[in-house]
Amino acid sequence: MILTDPGFVKAQLPEIPEDANKFTRGRLLLFCGSYGMAGAAIMAVRAAFRAGAGFVDLAVPERLYPVVAAAVPEAVITLYDEADTEKLQETAGRALKKADAVVMGCGLGSLRSLVCPAVLRVCDRPMVLDADALNEMALSGLTPLYPEKAVLTPHEGEMARLLSMSSADVKADREGSLRKAVSVYHAAALLKGPGTLILDEEANRLYQNPTGNAGMARAGSGDVLSGIIGAFLAQGMDGFHAAVSGAYVHGLAGDIASERFGRRSMLPTDLIECIPEALGRIEGTEGSVPGDALS
Repeated sequence: MILTDPGFVKAQLPEIPEDANKFTRGRLLLFCGSYGMAGAAIMAVRAAFRAGAGFVDLAVPERLYPVVAAAVPEAVITLYDEADTEKLQETAGRALKKADAVVMGCGLGSLRSLVCPAVLRVCDRPMVLDADALNEMALSGLTPLYPEKAVLTPHEGEMARLLSMSSADVKADREGSLRKAVSVYHAAALLKGPGTLILDEEANRLYQNPTGNAGMARAGSGDVLSGIIGAFLAQGMDGFHAAVSGAYVHGLAGDIASERFGRRSMLPTDLIECIPEALGRIEGTEGSVPGDALS
């Protein structure tokens, strides 16, 4: 097991050339949010922008448009009819052609059984699967559909559902559970919690994240993490490097938020506003880990 350090993360962050434009900095598409849980989508989008994505497209049901358009004016909004599966798949296909990476699951709620199959049938982009997308996978056996370059981001409860075991058993053997999930689902996976673990199947690389604190144990923190990882995927990182780097940045933003607001009072939205300082601290790190450290 390797402990992630800031030098490694610094080495993964993409350069921003002087002739960059919004499309060359990565285009991220999110299928997140539902009636009553629009906040999950909003936080994921804001986090993606703060993590450097150049263009963010949020796909939501039509009735959410007034809420999300006002909350994230920087984003392009793709609307779909939640009552028409066929049109949803067509809409997803058109949006995916323009995307570099996808995030799906944050706040999908009851829409998960509609959105997940429709998107996965037409998706060939690197993808972050979180929250309700993971729950739908566990319930409906969608594993054969998701793209090869997928990142799974479960907490212990979601991991338990994916593996048909108890949360207590996952907690008792976090590394073993993560290794089992990677072997079953053939994707890079990140098991959230204290000392977040990240593992990929191809090279059997296991990393532990040293940043973060108990103040981050709030509803919405995972949505922020998904947005960060998605932004890194869209900017060209592979799934494993995006997951390792995203967990470190997310945790460091949480540590900065704890310094400012205290563990008791800090909010997931505070994490988003602390991402710039977290990235600044990382980019100011002396030296870097050699480029082949994880290759």
